[in-house]
Amino acid sequence: MAATYMADGDLFTCPVEATTSLIGKKWVPTIMMTLADQPYRFEALHSTMAASKKVLKQQLDVLIANGLVHNDKQQRDNQVISSYSLTAQGTALMPVIFAMKEWGTQHLVCDASGSRSEV
Repeated sequence: MAATYMADGDLFTCPVEATTSLIGKKWVPTIMMTLADQPYRFEALHSTMAASKKVLKQQLDVLIANGLVHNDKQQRDNQVISSYSLTAQGTALMPVIFAMKEWGTQHLVCDASGSRSEV
């Protein structure tokens, strides 16, 4: 019997399709690369990228639901302080994302007009 893979609530028969379905969403690789350095509070994470707060929250929720990001909530002085960090599963995915970044850097460079340029 063939294995079945699930990403973001959808079932796949191919693990590559499942993975790209999950990390191929806009802002997801950027969020994960940022969180690879250190945990971030929402506002600090938002300040590092041009995504709207709504989109950032949606993508963080997807990453949390899929076990790649953890939202650590702590009570301090009658306030809930929340920070986001990669889980072990998210950290295990980072070599793939960094390899994609490296490939893009080597093969997809273009000038401001969209013309490909040699690296």
